[in-house]
Amino acid sequence: MENGINRLFVYGDSILKGAVTGTGSGHLFDITKNDSLSLAQKTLGFELNNKSVFGNIITKGMHRLERDIERGEFSADLAVIEFGGNDCDYDWGEVCKEPLKAHTQRVPSAQFMETLDAMVRLCREHRVTPFLMTMPPLVIDRWHAHICRGYDAEKVALFTGNAPEVLYRNHEAYSTRILKYCYENNVQFADMRLRFAESPQFRDLMCTDGIHPNEKGYAFMAEIWRQELPKIKAEFPPHAQ
Repeated sequence: MENGINRLFVYGDSILKGAVTGTGSGHLFDITKNDSLSLAQKTLGFELNNKSVFGNIITKGMHRLERDIERGEFSADLAVIEFGGNDCDYDWGEVCKEPLKAHTQRVPSAQFMETLDAMVRLCREHRVTPFLMTMPPLVIDRWHAHICRGYDAEKVALFTGNAPEVLYRNHEAYSTRILKYCYENNVQFADMRLRFAESPQFRDLMCTDGIHPNEKGYAFMAEIWRQELPKIKAEFPPHAQ
């Protein structure tokens, strides 16, 4: 691309991996070949090294980044970092054992933000521009039903106080912290949450589990990548090295 962003490394979870659910395949999830960045790549022509993993949390992403650096494999113009959906979730097996007990998220918010900051700093130390992404919002009725299908619905209700929207607010809080961090630390980002929320077809862009975009959703994201990636300002342009 004309902005010097031609080689992308991606550290994320199932959303940037391209996971879809409710396909009728009999699998818990499937990985589409039409993930959002692969679709954008066809138009923009950048080199893509996608290290996203289904179920990934940010601490594992940090370990992967550190390992790539140690091996001398972290060579990119841009590092896309996308986490939060699994981090803000709970261990529902443990929750259902003691639903009236206070449970922390898989990665508590303070640790999540500390790790995110560490990843951004590592990118910059190695002259790679960091780029963050906010999370598409939950379709909370679908997400709550998805949890209840896998666990004891009555105990899930006890934990949430019979108010599933608390899970939405928790998810939103993590995404808002990402956005706040970007503004405070001059980190460029794509606000996928806002773009999905603004779409009149929002529910039609999401899978039956309420947390993953579907094929239409990934195509929607791809168009956002096509708009946003060429606008990125390289923090470490080639001529400055």
